[in-house]
Amino acid sequence: MPPVDPAATVLARFGGAGPLAQLLRLDRSAVHRWALPKHRGGSGGLIPARHHQRLLALAAAQGIALSPADLVGTPTATGDPPRAGADDG
Repeated sequence: MPPVDPAATVLARFGGAGPLAQLLRLDRSAVHRWALPKHRGGSGGLIPARHHQRLLALAAAQGIALSPADLVGTPTATGDPPRAGADDG
């Protein structure tokens, strides 16, 4: 199963870190860090939960398809169960 990267999904749907940062009224670099790997000071593709509700509201207001599953990286059903320790950093 390919890795799930909520930050890449959300950034692509909103047109990048710059436009999304403006909508959220956050610094562009803060939003950009969501997509960076942890070893480079990022969040490893995860979006902080404190932004989830606002992202869903903005997406709805702008006609952007976005679900809660997109924000947490819920893998699509493939028939393969999740591997133990797959989230260990």
